[in-house]
This record gives sequence, C-alpha cells and structure tokens, in this order.
Amino acid sequence: MVRLDHEVLQNVLKPSRYTGGEWNAVKKDWDKVDCTFALALPDVYEVGMSNLGLAILYEVLNRQPNIAAERVYAPWTDMEQEMRARNIPLFSLETHTELAAFDLFGFSLQYEMIYSNVLNMLDLAQIPIWAKDRTLDMPFIVGGGPCVYNVEPIADFFDFFIVGEGEEVIVEVSQAMAAWKKAGRPGGRRGFLERLLTMDGIYVPSFYEPVYAASGDYERLTPLDEKAKAIIYKRVCRDMDEAMSVENPIVPYMDIVHNRIMLELFRGCSRGCRFCQAGICYRPARERTEAKLKKMARGLVDKSGYDEMSLTSLSSADYSCLGGLVDDLMEDFKDEKVSFSLPSLRIDSFSIDLAHKMQQVRKSGLTFAPEAGTQRLRDVINKGVTEENLMNACGSAFRQGWKQVKLYFMMGLPTETDEDIIGIAKLAKKVVDLYTEIKGRRGVKVTISVSCFVPKPYTPFQWFGQLPIAEFERRQQLLKENITDRAITFNYHDARLSIIEGVLARGDRRLSKVIYQAWQDGAKFDGWSDLYKHDTWLAAFDKCGVDMSYYNERTRDFNEALPWDITSPGVNKDFLLREWQQAMEGALTIDCRRSKCTGCGICPNLGVHVIDYAKEAKPVDLSTETAAPKQPETDPKGPGKPRTLYKFRAEITKGDELRYVSHLDYANLFLRAFDRAKLPMAYSEGFNPHMKVSFASALSLGVTSEAEYMDFELVKPVCQPEVFDRLKAQLPPGAELRELREVHGKQPALMAQADEARYTLTVPYTGSEAEAQKAIKSYNDAAEVIWQRVTPKKKREIETKQYMKQPVTAELTAAGLRLVMDIIITQSGSVKPVEILTAIQQQFGLAVDASQALITRNGLFAHGKRLIELV
Repeated sequence: MVRLDHEVLQNVLKPSRYTGGEWNAVKKDWDKVDCTFALALPDVYEVGMSNLGLAILYEVLNRQPNIAAERVYAPWTDMEQEMRARNIPLFSLETHTELAAFDLFGFSLQYEMIYSNVLNMLDLAQIPIWAKDRTLDMPFIVGGGPCVYNVEPIADFFDFFIVGEGEEVIVEVSQAMAAWKKAGRPGGRRGFLERLLTMDGIYVPSFYEPVYAASGDYERLTPLDEKAKAIIYKRVCRDMDEAMSVENPIVPYMDIVHNRIMLELFRGCSRGCRFCQAGICYRPARERTEAKLKKMARGLVDKSGYDEMSLTSLSSADYSCLGGLVDDLMEDFKDEKVSFSLPSLRIDSFSIDLAHKMQQVRKSGLTFAPEAGTQRLRDVINKGVTEENLMNACGSAFRQGWKQVKLYFMMGLPTETDEDIIGIAKLAKKVVDLYTEIKGRRGVKVTISVSCFVPKPYTPFQWFGQLPIAEFERRQQLLKENITDRAITFNYHDARLSIIEGVLARGDRRLSKVIYQAWQDGAKFDGWSDLYKHDTWLAAFDKCGVDMSYYNERTRDFNEALPWDITSPGVNKDFLLREWQQAMEGALTIDCRRSKCTGCGICPNLGVHVIDYAKEAKPVDLSTETAAPKQPETDPKGPGKPRTLYKFRAEITKGDELRYVSHLDYANLFLRAFDRAKLPMAYSEGFNPHMKVSFASALSLGVTSEAEYMDFELVKPVCQPEVFDRLKAQLPPGAELRELREVHGKQPALMAQADEARYTLTVPYTGSEAEAQKAIKSYNDAAEVIWQRVTPKKKREIETKQYMKQPVTAELTAAGLRLVMDIIITQSGSVKPVEILTAIQQQFGLAVDASQALITRNGLFAHGKRLIELV
C-alpha cells in the first residue's frame, strides 16, 4: 500500500485527485477476491472520472463478489515530479495499492494522442513498457475503447485488447483470470493468453506476426497459433434494457469535466456521416425503453445527490421517445430541482423547442455542427442538413431568447476547396444577420470552432490522404481573412497535433518505436495544447527513420491490405467503398434506422438488430406554457404569501479523509448529501435557485476540523432526530454530523458570528524542546510580527499579533512539536495558523518546515461559546 505524505499532497495542485474515498467508491478486501482489475483512463482525474464507459465497467466488475475493480488516472505533471523524486509507484485510488500488484491493468483508449500517457503510466507503475519484457508476477496490460479499431501502433505494449462493448466480455476475462490463478497459472503468461483466444472480441497481438513487402508496404498479419482468428469482431450488447449500467455513480469531491449524471438513452448512430468512426463502430442503434430510462434516472438521482442530468448518446435528439421522456422526467423530478440537458442538438426546431422547454441556462448558448460551409460539401460527407435547417433552428433559438450560438466545422475534408472554406465565414455571417433581422438590433455572439479532419479506420474516408500541415495552416489563414464581423469568434485546432493523430490513427506496428522514442524524449499529455511538444514528435520520427507522410498524407489503394483489418466493428468493405463513391458523387445515403437497410453488414455479421421505439412514441406538446414550474410544490410563493422556513444549525467535522478537499468542494458534498437524504430543502428565489445552506469561516486546503458549522433551511417541519438520522446516513467518511439544533428566532449570518478559532498544529521537529520554547516565547513577547501574504493577485503585509487571542503554546510529543493557537476572527480578516508558524520559523529561528505541519481546527467560537450554543 502506498502512503502519501502530507508534504507531497501539500505541494501539488488539486490533491483530491489522488486521495480517493469518494461517495459510492467500492473498496474490497483483497483476501476475499480472486481477481483484481485496475481500470485506467490515461488522462487527468477530471477527464477520466467523466468517462461513462469506464464507470460502467467499474460497476459491472464490482458487482461480481470475487472481483475487485479499482481506478487510476494519469497524475498531473506536478504529482509525477513528486512521485519520481520519492520513488512512489503509481497506485489505485480505492486501496492505494501499487499497480504492479494487480492481476489486470486496463486502459480506456479514447483517442490516439494519449498513447504517450499509457507508456508514462506503465513506467510510473514500474511495469515494463514492452509486453515481451513482462514476467509471470506482473499484471496483464489490457486495452479497450474507440482506438481498438487500429491498435497496431501500440500492439507491442499491450498483452491483449477487448474489441467493442465490454460489459459482458470484461467479466468473462476476469473470471478466466481467476480460474487460471486457481489452477496454478499453467503455461505462464502465454498460458493465460492462449485461454483468451477462444473468447469472442479478444485480440492478442503476440499471436500474430506482421509481414511487410519488399517495398515496405504492409501485407498481412500471420497467425502464430492455430486458434488465433483471422478477424476479431467486436463484442456488442444486443439489448440495452438488459445491459448492465451504472446504478451507484461515484460522486467526486472535486469538480470534473462532466460533473453530473449521464443517462445513456441508446447506443449507436445510423445517420451515416462519412467522416465519423463512432457512427460505424457503435452500430446498430439500440434504444432503451422509456420505462427503463425513468427507472435508471430515479436510481441515479437517489444514489448520487446530483441535481443535473445529461441525456447522453451519440445523437441524443434522435431518441424516438425523447419528447415523452423529457415530459415524464420533468414531472417526476419537479419537486427536486433536477435539471436536464441535451449534449447534442439536431439542427431543427424540435430540438430548440425541447431545449427551451427543459429551461437550459441561456448564457450557455446552443451548439450545432454543420461540419462544412457549403451544401455541396455537406452532401459529400452525408451530413443530411441544409442551410435552411440551420437558419430555421437559429431563428427559433433567437426568438426564444438565446443569443449565443457555437458552430462546429471541419477543415480538410475530401474534395474541399477554398470556396468551401469561405463558405464557413459566409454561413456564420448569415447567422449574425438573422439575429439582427429578428431582434432589430445587434447583440448575438457566434463562435465557429474548426477542427482539422483526421481520416479514421472503418470510415468511407479511411483511404483518403490527410492534408499536409502547411495546407491546413493556409486554409486556417484564408478563413480568418474572410471573417470580418466582430460578432464572430474563430477558434481552430492546432494542425500540428492533428497530423500526428493522423499518423497514429492509420499506422502499423512500426510506429511503436516512434511512440516509445517520443515518450522517452518527454512526450506526455499530448492532447493538452500547453504540454504538447511537436518538435519532440518530429525528432522521434527522424530518429526512428519513419516517414510520417507515408502514413497520413498518402491516399491508399482500395485493394491495399490495411493494418486495422484484424479488429473489425463488423462493417463490410464493399459498403465503405460504395459510400466513398457516393461521396465523390455528392449523393446522400439514407438513415437505416427508420427506413430500409443500407447494407453496411453489421447486423447480419454480428447477429444484432436495430432496436427503435419510434412506433411507441407518444405525441408531445412542446408549448412552453406547459413546462414544469420552477418552484417546487413544497416551496410555495405568491403575492402576499411569504414562506415559512425551518432553520437548523449543524456541528460537523472535516476529517483526515477530506483534508485535501477544498472548502467549496466540502460544501458541495453536503448539498448532494441533502439531496440523497430527501429532506425538503429551501431554495433561493429567482431564475437559478440555490439551496439555502451556509457555512462558517472557510478552512484552508489541507486543514482538518473537529467542529465546523453549517446552517440550512427546510420548507416543511421535520423533527430534529429525523433530520439528524437522514443527513448522517448520507455523509461520507470524514464528514461526521456531531450535533444538530433547530434555530429559533432571527440570527446573524453564520459567517458573521465567529470571532475566535482554535487550532492545533503538529510538525516534525528534531531540535530540543528548550530551543522550541525559546523561539515561541520570542514570538509571544514581540510587540508586532509582520507577515507578507502573497496571492496570485497581490502582496499584503499583515501584523499577526493583533489576531492572537492567547499566546502560542507548544510541547514536544512523539508525533512532533505540537503547537496550540487561539486566533481572533474579524470582519476585515484574520491570519492563518500556517502563516504564524512560518513567521516563527523564519523570524525567530524555530527549526521546522511549516509546509509539513498537520493542522486541525479544534473549534469556532463567538463570545467564548461554540457557535451551536448560540441557538
């Protein structure tokens, strides 16, 4: 087990990334399980925790009594520096166990530019990077996710890959691991991999040898075992109502990218955009029933305490029962302040009216994806929307109050011309002019975001040569020159990053040495623009003698063998060729979901079918007058009818488990606990209501407390013991409800009442007690002691002695030097205990490192009384 010292966590940004212990996290006894599985997303915690697929697998595995699944994410650069300096191996969040001790270590590969992070995490885990170098006592390295449809560039780093949807197969793999271990690990590592060859959806690269022609072109993969399949077809969940999903979502202590419930409406998309790999690889479309989704939504809200839910899918607005589902969800949760959002909108008035009905926050704006600037090019890519569709959607949005629109486009698509590029600018200007026409004034903000097209395997454009970087940059400049209206903001992607992605997306095993070289030379977090090192990648290709343009700029022959043919989503090559031809003719292909089959081959090849409930969808009234009321029924308000509120004050703790949780995140965990407790909470009034909860003086990060205070209000009378029990049951470790009293009569704001705080500090100390007492006495005897507080915005001198209610005391204990400070709190401010300790260290010679001090607030007082004694 890895123990993280206070000094380490104090030195890094957002230390709660590494502490674990979140609500609904599962911590199992390793002595009682047969298989341990570390689930990783090779990016920072905030990104990894936002991934629904990994959350599903975490729950699926932990439902198995004999399997323990734990999480790990890429440590940020500051934490990596601390880990390498102190030889701390990469560890899991649940039990802080070294990754090298797990049976299986799986990576979710979301996009190619995180490959360097995979290598970095393996190295931090002290696991050999090359699969051939791993011994029997080391974990098997597993890959999954969208990138499995060409894993050849990273095949030599992985023991095996799971192709397709993992809900079922990941359990099969884990149980196979348990059985192999129980049998005494017969055949060593190879013996376990041989067992996997009989499973559908498992690709073991070491059982295949790549063959290249004399010209250097890829020819084929030669199987090295008679059980090795010629093609590994993806695994697929046939019935989404039966598929396991998240029922107990982990609720992070800190804010993450998607800090909300994600309700997956359906899987797959059949609209057939020719650039879109996900549209092919997640086919066919399989919907969940409305009844199943409503049941899932209720469970997720009750188990998490979230008050926001995103209705997610590749194209959420295509869910056949969406209007009725939204009506029902809004009705079901109207008293619980749960808001709903659609992450993707169709370019039509239905989506706008629905978004308006769901009362999305106006300032966030709306997002559409025309993808191309002219109708000709939109037809080439089979986008299936027209300029008229966009204008109608934007017009509907503007009439209903929106004034911010974001438009997504791609640059470098097949057959694209300068006219298509300029068309992006013209289309954006038409949207600006439409707002002025409807509103009679200016005031709209239109943001166009343009990415660089990267051809991906298993799309009709997989043979197309990517543009060189110079041409991307020329087209970006051309578009910039044609945007003349200041209401339009132009954002574009770094073309340098896109061409590396283009190389890796369609590469073969010869690229593994390039990835390894780039990582050795410092490449990591390549998807983060401020950390991406383009010159490092160029140098890696040069050192390895690999021509980048061979992989990304070259247009491939239709008869050419492709490295990714080994792992297939089930689509027929003939279909992709037909779609390429359709693209060159600018011809559209219909959506097969509610019309005739277009012959992609996925359904018959995989034995799966489209599941669509369009025939069961009920008519929907999208008139905004029928929208659910903003105020809940339990919180009535009307002219001449003031609310009656019932106020409580709680004494709570912030234990070691929450030491590195910020004050804002500490407050948020109580808001979610109130939601889970189903207490009738009062909310502020107005367009964006907030729960009426307030806290006393905020704690600094890294400081614990034996007595914090919180006031909250209810709209219904609930007896004190019931409130206490319901809230206490929903608090995580480290947040203990110690005392609860009802507040009678008017009280000042909680933050204004505290005038004194008492602290205990324990800091490592090797000197004598006499020397420590001398330094402490010198501070206590000083008439004034100035401390310079430095913040990112300013420097400020503070006279610390004016805030000392009592002299500082100290004693030497087995744990170190223990100091007690009694500090005055004023309306104009106060001083932090670590600032006093640092002043004593620097100005009076106390031989300690103040940054290592463990600080606990023992109490908050007003006129000598605990704050809870004032009510």
